[in-house]
Formats: sequence, C-alpha cells, structure tokens
Amino acid sequence: MKTKAVVATMASLAMLVGFAGCGGSDSTASKKSTSSNEKVTIKIQTFNNFGFGENSDTAPGADLYTKYMKEHPNVTIKPTVAASSDDARAAFNTAISTGSGAYDIYATEVDWMPSIMAIPDKFYDLTSATSGNDWADWKVAAAKSADGKLIGAGTDSGPEGICYRADLLKKAGFDSSREAVAKWIGGDSATWDSYFKAGEEYTKKTGLPWYDSMSAVYQGMVNQIEESYVKKDGTIIATQNPDIKKAYGQLTATQSQSAHLAQWSDDWNAAFKSDKGFATTLCPAWLVNNIKGNAGADFKGWDIADVFPGGGGNWGGSYLVVPQDSKVKEEAAKLVAWLTAPEQQVAVFSAASNYPSSPTAQKDAKVADKKDAFLNNAPVGKIFADRSDAIKVVPYKGAQYFDIQTKLADALNRFDVDKSQSADQAWKQWTNDVKSLS
Repeated sequence: MKTKAVVATMASLAMLVGFAGCGGSDSTASKKSTSSNEKVTIKIQTFNNFGFGENSDTAPGADLYTKYMKEHPNVTIKPTVAASSDDARAAFNTAISTGSGAYDIYATEVDWMPSIMAIPDKFYDLTSATSGNDWADWKVAAAKSADGKLIGAGTDSGPEGICYRADLLKKAGFDSSREAVAKWIGGDSATWDSYFKAGEEYTKKTGLPWYDSMSAVYQGMVNQIEESYVKKDGTIIATQNPDIKKAYGQLTATQSQSAHLAQWSDDWNAAFKSDKGFATTLCPAWLVNNIKGNAGADFKGWDIADVFPGGGGNWGGSYLVVPQDSKVKEEAAKLVAWLTAPEQQVAVFSAASNYPSSPTAQKDAKVADKKDAFLNNAPVGKIFADRSDAIKVVPYKGAQYFDIQTKLADALNRFDVDKSQSADQAWKQWTNDVKSLS
C-alpha cells in the first residue's frame, strides 16, 4: 500500500532516535500476557484502504476485523483510518516519540521503515508470533533489525504494470489492446526512453497528456536504482549520484507529455475520468483501487498492460508494527500475524487489489487467476505475478531516504505543477535542501 507522499522532517526523525533509549524492551516485555479469556481491546491505525474492512463504507474490504473478533470473542478491534498518510505519519511519530501509546498496531509504508529500523527497541519483536507466515525475502529484510528482530510484518507489495485509458487510445486511432500497448511501450525490452517515445507519439497526435505527474513517474524510476540517495555504508550520495541526475534530466525533458498534476490532489483524482485526462499511469497493484475510486466503479475505459520500463519495479507495500508501549502487545502481535498470514493476504487481494507479499498467497488460485472487471477483465493475478517476477533490483533505503525523496518530489512539482522554477533551478534548490538535511 502506498499513498500520498508524507512530509517528514529530519527533526522528527531525530526526535524518534532520541527517544530510542527511553522505553527499552526490558521493562515492557515482562508485563503479564493477556489470557485467552480476558477481555482486550486492540486499537489499530491504517490509512487509505488496506482491505481489512476498516473503511467498508467507502471502499471494498474483506471485513477481516469482524471475522477475527468472531473467532476471538474476547477481542474487540477498534480501527482508525487516518485521513491521509500525512496524518498517519504524524500520529505515528508523536506516539512513538512520546510513548503516548495511542494505538497498539500501526500500518506503516515501506519508505518509513529505514527510520523505524533505526530505533528497533521501540517496537515489539514479531518473530515468534509470525513464525507460521511467509514473505518474499526482500520484504523480510527491510523489517529485520541487525540483531535479528522482526519489527514489521509485511502486508502487500507493489509490483508495477502500466494502467492506461483504452478508450482514449482507441479514440485517437491507436491499437488499445493490452498486447499492442505493451509492445508499443517496449515489451520485454521496455526502457524509460521507449516509454517516453510512445508518449511523444501520443501527445503529438492528440495534444493530450501521456502521463499524470512527474513526481509519480520519478517514483518508478528511482525504485530501480540500487543505491539512490544513501550508500549501504551510510554515505549520502544523492546529489552526486549520476543515476539520479540522469533520471531527473530524462524525465524533465518530457514536460510536454505531463498532465502537470500533483499526485493525490483533487485535480489528479478528477483526471481519472476526464475526456482530457492522461493516457497512462505507473500502476502498482494497490493503485487499481485508487483508480476505481476516482473514476467510479462503473467507469469503462481503464485497462492494464503487462509491461514496465526497465523490466520491473516495486512501488509501495506496507507493514504492521506494534509499539513496545502497547499494553496489549502480545495480543496485538497475534492479530498482526493473523492479518498478514497468506489466507488473509489472499482475501485482501480479492477485495482491494493489494498484491500479496507472501509467496504462498501469490500462488493461490484466487490470486493467480483473478480477473478485474473494472480493468476490462484484465488477468491481474497473472499480470502482477509477471511484474513481480520481473523485479531485479531491491533498492537500499537508508534512514535519510524518506526526507530526501520528499524534497525531490517537491522539486519536480515546482517545475512540473507550479511551474515556478526551471528544471535547473528546482534541482539546485533540491541540492541545497539535501545539504540542510545532513
């Protein structure tokens, strides 16, 4: 799961790290475990649609909370869905740094994990509780501390295809079949150059935008760079990294193809059903639900191609973590283990299109054979499995990654959306921003 980029500061990170020694695991781990008959309330905070049933009034969900409470009548689950991931991150930072214990379980984005892993003693070790679960190796690696504690239990992952407006392509005279679109973008040999070449053909013929947002496209590009902003030894290389400079230049040279929209804005939301909307968007599995929500479940026109520039990439995917300050952390860990087990990951994909990070769940027929009526009956189970198999690079993201990435997105928006700066001016301000974060 991935949502609106969260505005975080190094000050908030420093606050979290500063409090790392204030609530170590020794004092809390010895608390009496909740007995199986004792009434317990577990508070969980998520955002967007995790498919657990937390916002069934506004988006599809598997209603897993109700199922769990029926199976565990002593447990009451009180879910909260943050208005945005900005709000979720702010609440999370405040609770962890102050020990306020607002929630017993927090959903966290993958890009938050590096800063969380800097303070592992603030979180409950989920190793024992989740011993029956399985995840892709890279999913576990991002949530395991140096001393072997499992801090986060993986929910979904974000393998990417290309979602496109078949209706707009057909209207413009292009072959809108999935196979043709995949071949047009470059097929198995697709690159960012071939993606933008197809975009140039489309925009020249129609005068309409090819993609939605530079910051959104850049997210797909940076996730294919193994060491983007921070080296594995901790050295910040962001502004000197030639791969970052190349991606930035390659993208900003395609200004005529952009819809100039800030991702997650009202205008971006509305464009998914506009006759003058963008033709393509990078499409991790979780985004399908956003598209459906923005365009309307009955909208006809969106489809998905089994292709991605650079071969493959993962964007997003989340975790569930349990703060050590939770007074019911043992019971919370049991709920986390259950929510992230293969069976529940299958249910979530069926309900909310969040692709499993569990290999067992990925092989389940309900996942592998799933078709999506909204996407013109596209075989999304097979497509996302292919896209997952195509991922060859697992980027390293140090503790500074989130803040540097947020500043780069801001730079692209100044050039692409606000048009307040040239590409060079936006880059220069970004380099100064990175220096101020050091």
